[in-house]
Amino acid sequence: MKKVSLLSLAAALLMGGSLMAQEPQVLISDQFEEYTVGNKIAVEANLAGHDWWTTWSNAPGGSEDGVVAEYNGSKCGYLTYGVDQVLLLGDEQSGIYDLEFDILVPNGKNAYFNILHEFAGGGSTWALESYLHMTGSSTHSPGSGVIHAGGQNAATFTPVYDGWMHFRLHVNTDYDVAEYYYTAPGESEVMIHTWQWSLSSQGAVVGRKLAAMDFFPPQNAANSEYYLDNFSFTKLSGESIAHMTFNPQSIEVEIDADDMSTTVLTIGNADGTTIGEWCGWIDFGQSQSGTSTHSVNYDRDPGNESRLVGYNIEEATLFELAAMFPASAYGGAVMGTNITKAQYSFFTASDTQTIGIEPNTDVTFRIYRQGMFGQPGDVLAEKVVPASQVVADDWTVVTFDEPVPLTGFDVWVSVEFTHAIGGYPLSFDGQAPHNPNGVYYRTRGGGAFEELSGSEDYGNFHLRMVCQGNPVQGAWANMGKQDGSIGVGQSEDVIITLNSFGLENETTYEANIVLVTNDPENEEVIIPLVMKVGLVSIDESENQLASIYPNPAASQITLQGDNLNSVAIYNVAGQLIRIEKLGSVVNTINLELEAGVYFFSVYDNNGNNSVTRVVITK
Repeated sequence: MKKVSLLSLAAALLMGGSLMAQEPQVLISDQFEEYTVGNKIAVEANLAGHDWWTTWSNAPGGSEDGVVAEYNGSKCGYLTYGVDQVLLLGDEQSGIYDLEFDILVPNGKNAYFNILHEFAGGGSTWALESYLHMTGSSTHSPGSGVIHAGGQNAATFTPVYDGWMHFRLHVNTDYDVAEYYYTAPGESEVMIHTWQWSLSSQGAVVGRKLAAMDFFPPQNAANSEYYLDNFSFTKLSGESIAHMTFNPQSIEVEIDADDMSTTVLTIGNADGTTIGEWCGWIDFGQSQSGTSTHSVNYDRDPGNESRLVGYNIEEATLFELAAMFPASAYGGAVMGTNITKAQYSFFTASDTQTIGIEPNTDVTFRIYRQGMFGQPGDVLAEKVVPASQVVADDWTVVTFDEPVPLTGFDVWVSVEFTHAIGGYPLSFDGQAPHNPNGVYYRTRGGGAFEELSGSEDYGNFHLRMVCQGNPVQGAWANMGKQDGSIGVGQSEDVIITLNSFGLENETTYEANIVLVTNDPENEEVIIPLVMKVGLVSIDESENQLASIYPNPAASQITLQGDNLNSVAIYNVAGQLIRIEKLGSVVNTINLELEAGVYFFSVYDNNGNNSVTRVVITK
């Protein structure tokens, strides 16, 4: 995932000054004093009319629910190993907040707490993880404090034993900055760490949501135990929203045959009071005819090279596998067709004689639309396969009740099943190297999809979607970027590239730029895009910025000219293959291209552009 830039702390505080002047609003205040000693925390809170405490498994009153205790005459929460106490924070996505609480760790014990971007039990997404008297998730170390936030092992500090330590976590979702403050007993507050709030604890961009906190004695019954008191959750700002503008509101470009052109779409957030977020794509419309079918996949056909993989789990666990197909990958083949089916192959493992999923459990297929932060968006189709219809050693196929028009968004296809203990339900084609887009997964029904670590030698999931219909022209326009975050008072330019390679003269092509945002007044914006192709083809023998030779070429090609900047290489479908920086008068490029016709679009340092056809032979 692409990371957005992190504002400096000083800049964030300066821009946030007017919001900070708002009257603070205490959303949660819990000193445990109204609860009964010896009773469960979440149960007592619910009896008192508070709905903020639960447990990791959403089971108040169970073994994960801590107890109310008394320490030196004051009531507090008492957490021992096995307790997994969750505090719900309301899924806030705008505003500025302080989370404050006290923790006391008895001598020789250890503790842990986190903040969650998403709360879904084991499928949650972590924003921060903090270990007290530990060096990480498994190593006890008196006096060691480790923080994972914006990246693993991002900061360290020195916790104490047998004294109330005060923690303040400052989260500015409006400017995407968070700060971790620590106060040792009898000492002044110290800021330990600041980081980009929208990152996960391991450093991936996942979003700015403030969902929950989890308090968990992390290691074992012998070492893990602590007390919790004086929790408060305060909103320091008033209401804040993104207010996004789009200029122009329609785009019309005239272009010669076999030519290229660019135009700029400016997205602004001048009047917003929080970060504006968007994702977008070019919608080329839907075909109205055709019955031909086409499989869209990264994997090769199942065979002897297929690999079966299983996780060493202690209980049956929900897994969702996914493959993401960007519009640039399918545009020339199935743009405008309908997704009608999805399929996945389960194989019988020789040692277990099972396909690795929990007996008598269903399998679910989904199609997702493009979303923000490189993650899936809305579910466009879902179909459940009953356990009795799951196929072993062949494709399990579903036909969706309503076809999904595939019109230009990055599409995700997924399969969800319950991974059995000792099973091997993850099936790969065994063909390395894999495509990173072909091996996404997540567990327990939530959280961010991640590339499966260690899958480089396994190949891609045996996971496909099937499209039906005749394709439409869907490679004549593309966006320079497909998502972004825009700070308050800022804007960004998105380059729209159009090309008429191989298209008919004297013809008008129409599409729509679709933008999905977090602006409540512009949740989905449609910008018409029109390209009119003229009658004159580009004269490649004149006005060329670079001499390109040999042409035809095989393995290498040379570009020679003055003041050159870069070259973009496109195939005949108009898909961008790659961009090469040109840093001298004479430039030699290793091609590594399949045989065919390509278009080399050369730019100089003054912004001038010329296009040359190049034939690649093998």
